[in-house]
Amino acid sequence: MTAPKKRARRKPVKKKPDYVLATIPDDTFGAATDPLPAKSPEAPPLTADERFEYLLDNPDLYAAARALPGPGRVGRPAHHPPVVYLVFLCAISLFGSARATSCHLQRPIWWDLVRAGIRTHMGDELADSLQPVGPSRGQWNYFFHTKLKPAFADVRDISRDLWIQQALDHGMMSETSTRVSRSCPERHQVIHADATVACPPSSQRHRTTVNKVTGEIRHHRVDPDAGNTVEGGGARVYGNKFLSAAIRLANTPHSRVILGIESIRHKSAKHDPQRGDEGTAFVKLAQYILSRAGGLRAITYDNALRGVHRAPLIADGLVVFTTQHGGLTPESLHRYEDGPCRHDLYVAEGRVCERHITVDGTTHYTPLPVEELEYRQGTRTRFYHRLTIPCRVTNHTTRVRVDETPEDRQIDPSTKRQRFNRTEHLRQVPPDTHAGRRLKGFRQDSESQHSRFDQSYPHKRVPAYGANAGMLIYIGYAWLSNSVARAKINSTVAA
Repeated sequence: MTAPKKRARRKPVKKKPDYVLATIPDDTFGAATDPLPAKSPEAPPLTADERFEYLLDNPDLYAAARALPGPGRVGRPAHHPPVVYLVFLCAISLFGSARATSCHLQRPIWWDLVRAGIRTHMGDELADSLQPVGPSRGQWNYFFHTKLKPAFADVRDISRDLWIQQALDHGMMSETSTRVSRSCPERHQVIHADATVACPPSSQRHRTTVNKVTGEIRHHRVDPDAGNTVEGGGARVYGNKFLSAAIRLANTPHSRVILGIESIRHKSAKHDPQRGDEGTAFVKLAQYILSRAGGLRAITYDNALRGVHRAPLIADGLVVFTTQHGGLTPESLHRYEDGPCRHDLYVAEGRVCERHITVDGTTHYTPLPVEELEYRQGTRTRFYHRLTIPCRVTNHTTRVRVDETPEDRQIDPSTKRQRFNRTEHLRQVPPDTHAGRRLKGFRQDSESQHSRFDQSYPHKRVPAYGANAGMLIYIGYAWLSNSVARAKINSTVAA
């Protein structure tokens, strides 16, 4: 008896807009004919032993190891110091699994590299006390479950602080000597971030299944935190969700530095009281990075970042770029009046437009050219679009706030909602412009990072059950990636 076929889910049909948007004008955000920046040089391939050596040469790794929980006062003595297990954690992303990592560290060709790195950065006494071979899989599992998982928050925070400092040491998130507009920041001043769903080792959703034909009962291991989520394009993915933010230098291969990682628990509040919101988690991470890096200028993200999330970051002085969310209808802004001139200003497709209605009833929105994205710093940072309104009498100049105003936050008594969600409808850098396409291209680096993370493990499955354990694996991957960036950037500067 064959199982019934599952009915394919219909893709939602996009509703065509009932208005006409005129051609985007050439303005401070560039012209449609402007070429995009040239692609960066292709990153040269690296062998496994090179990556491992770069990891062991990273002094920050040993600084993080000193903060790991040490052996307790009771019980048998630890076989290896905490730094060995931190190296083990990072090497999982190199060798694909804990089993493969244990096999490699049992061989002198790899274990001798670990001993040499510890001798260089932590002294001869600790290096001489090491075992002849690396940890077994059982020793690793014991330390991972009893020491690392309970201290995952400390490991995350210590790593994040060291990574941010590494980026600052490389000249990222720093002021530039040349004056550039806020709409066109330097590459090293822009954070790219995104969330990804990491598949657990098993895709089973039920701990027990029964074969309806034979009656056989089978027991499965199930990830306690994994759940379904919808990725870009409408694909449903099962796993644990992780958020990461990174930055890189322009035209410098292998220069990406991961700045922070967060776990996004996305089950329903009924099943997981500790669930988190992706946008809220990113705002918290971005504000923390900004508090330590005053030269940060812009952030690029996907549509998961909505107006309520962009507003506090814009108030902190950042340019927050995302593509326009589908389904937004034009919103009335205000009527501009100057003598006999009357112009109805609306917000459509992320920018200020003038509305015209033709004799046949068709609504036309004409985007107004932006002369400058103005930045005014105070207790709360303000951003303006300085606009030109073409007119048969005379051209007019006006300024429109593109950050959330106190009037926007007021609640409309009739609708019980915020009067105007300005940061949702009106963008600092409109997406369909040259400057917008440039910033959108920066975000693609997050896709490359997540793809590389998935490909580090067999069948693209993270070898750990649970959100906290999966995040530790991602932290180990980030240490390996940042160690490569440190070595490559330093070698480029030395040359």
